[in-house]
Amino acid sequence: MRSIVRLSITTILFSSFLFSQLSDDAVRFTRGSGTGARPLGMGNAYIGIADDFNAAMWNPAGLAQMRRLELMGGLANTRQTDDATYFGVSKSSDVSATAIDNIGFVFPFPTVQGSFVVAFGYHRYADFGAMASFSGFNDRSSIIPSLRDASASFDIPYNVYLTNDSGYTTVQKDVHQSGINKESGSLGVWTFSGAVDIEENISLGISLNVFSGRYEKVRNFLEEDTRNIYGDTSPALPRDSAYHRFNKFYYDSYVNSELSGSNITIGLMYRSETFRLGAVVRGPLSMKVSEDYTNEGESVYDATGGWSPANKPPRTKHSYSVPNDSMGPNEYGVLAPWTVGIGASLYLMPELLLSADVEWTDWTQTEWTDNIYLERNNLKLQSQFRSVTVLRFGAELDVPNTDLRLRAGYAVEPSVYVNDPSTFDRKSMTAGAGYFLQRNVMLDAGISYSTRSTFTNQYSITGLTDPARLNESITGLLVNVGISYRF
Repeated sequence: MRSIVRLSITTILFSSFLFSQLSDDAVRFTRGSGTGARPLGMGNAYIGIADDFNAAMWNPAGLAQMRRLELMGGLANTRQTDDATYFGVSKSSDVSATAIDNIGFVFPFPTVQGSFVVAFGYHRYADFGAMASFSGFNDRSSIIPSLRDASASFDIPYNVYLTNDSGYTTVQKDVHQSGINKESGSLGVWTFSGAVDIEENISLGISLNVFSGRYEKVRNFLEEDTRNIYGDTSPALPRDSAYHRFNKFYYDSYVNSELSGSNITIGLMYRSETFRLGAVVRGPLSMKVSEDYTNEGESVYDATGGWSPANKPPRTKHSYSVPNDSMGPNEYGVLAPWTVGIGASLYLMPELLLSADVEWTDWTQTEWTDNIYLERNNLKLQSQFRSVTVLRFGAELDVPNTDLRLRAGYAVEPSVYVNDPSTFDRKSMTAGAGYFLQRNVMLDAGISYSTRSTFTNQYSITGLTDPARLNESITGLLVNVGISYRF
């Protein structure tokens, strides 16, 4: 085993936004995943049904169908498996989380004719849990040049002697890289909803939505000279050329985001005995993000050869930090685009209900806000996106002579990124069931299995395409259980 000398630095970055203000953030913080056990079992095709508390999220106009007070609550468990391939080497990672799916009530007011209903409660909007691990030999690039910063205070490689005063390093490629990227957190929404019949069998509804949540990402990255390519043994190596004896580089980063935002949802619904047609308009979601980040780097060198001058070898430990209270968090906003949806449901026979939804969103209208540096890059951000149409289908069968309902569904959510192939779309198969425990008590359960592919680069190098590409095949499993009581 080679003997080593260690150098370390800790840096908290507030001046550079490149770390976390990627286009992924704009989508991650504003795109929902659906709520409710019954909707989930039917592929989330619920705009044209919306006859319970879940209507507050899917189509508030559907609340006008309610004739009795309802209390509802539920739990959701998510599990994601990421099969990742990095320079020909495959690894698999799993992460899971359990959270409240929804809790709320519906209150119909007595009216002479028509309907007037209000609802209030909480819904799970998005889960951020994810994890990817990777390992492979990179013969194309090194992470070290990508971390260079114009300010020496934030330049981790420079402060741990991985680059010289001019920012140069011999460590450009031919290194073994491994790491883990882990994400956690969730986004929830409080809804204040109301619906009224504006004509016979036609209702109008509105939901005021207040969002709050948290997102965390931990990244552990290791780069090694496993083939001893950088093992310089000269007797008088200048201290600012220590990278010639590069052995390892540990790079750890952490980001914590506090999220808050709001928007409105407006819905319409037409009802007949066997057919319902719904339409929703979801206003732009304005999300505020407050982030703290920490970056840490530690380099390891071969303790072979000598240094020049001999009495001034590189220091065995070098550390630096910028206090949080002196710089404050990074703050910015994301403005998501409008979404328009149409849904219908049909009783094909008294026991069989079919439903379908179509939702359209033009993601090219996404914007950074409340941060002048990011706003300058809005055109670049928008050029990465496209408009997408989400399709959902569902069915529910009342099993004759029982208190059981069986459900199934299918949904396709296209990738929002320009030129992504259809394999990058999220495709979900769902199933579910409902059972009347008592005349007024319904137990619902739903399960969804989803698949999609994607890729990420662990860092970027100017002029080099895919310097550290990680190909990922992701499967998700969502289990949702809820109970409702009407009286």
